[in-house]
Amino acid sequence: MCAVAVSGVTLGAQAKPAAAATPKPKPAAASDEKPAPAKAAPVEQALPMNIKIEVVITDQTGSNPGAKKVVSMIVGDRQNTSIRSSASVPVKSPGTGTGNVMPSYNYRNVTINVDARPAIVVKEPNKILVSFGLEYFPKAQGGQEEMEPGMASLNERLGLILESGKPVVVSQAADPTSDRKITVEVTATILK
Repeated sequence: MCAVAVSGVTLGAQAKPAAAATPKPKPAAASDEKPAPAKAAPVEQALPMNIKIEVVITDQTGSNPGAKKVVSMIVGDRQNTSIRSSASVPVKSPGTGTGNVMPSYNYRNVTINVDARPAIVVKEPNKILVSFGLEYFPKAQGGQEEMEPGMASLNERLGLILESGKPVVVSQAADPTSDRKITVEVTATILK
């Protein structure tokens, strides 16, 4: 037993120097390592082409045929474009115009604002990446003159990939206070 105990101590003593002989790597100082400079992504040049963007807004209540509003614009590849269209419409205040009392009117702005920035996809020249924004504040349902609760409006910002000349319904929104539905269709066409 003594021999076994002595050999165990001897083997243990030999294992320790072997482990101590292996040098541990030193952590590198922060100043020794320099991160590689980040390379900026190459900016793609605009192609010398125009793109026609057509936006069709269909405003429908119930099963009635929808009223259509069309906005068209022509813009160069990778250029920003905006169209602003607005008007003030008279809105009769509730409870006025009865008996001998003259009706009282307020004015409300109705608006169609469209922003777009198309970019032809270089690897697939029949496709167009379009950053698209729409603000639509329509007239009262059915052309009513009286103020209605919760006047409808639509505000959206979308990133789209469209095929040239192919119309796509990009959104369909329900009015939260009625059965009104607003549908937006966008067509982007490369002009050659």
